[in-house]
Amino acid sequence: MDWDFPTLKNFNFTERQHLQFRFESFNFTNHPNFGLPDTTLVDAGFGTIRTTNTNMRNIQVGLKYMF
Repeated sequence: MDWDFPTLKNFNFTERQHLQFRFESFNFTNHPNFGLPDTTLVDAGFGTIRTTNTNMRNIQVGLKYMF
């Protein structure tokens, strides 16, 4: 499960000028989706899961002035 969560707020100064604040979070729940286990029989790490299929949580904040 990989949920993204964006939100924004516009602040209007005049009819043609406004400021936009953005907050975006990718993989909001930070839930790991584990990869497949090691299937090499002669390997010491047989059956060990060492990877995930999704990235860690990323958060970004932005401010944009439009005129």
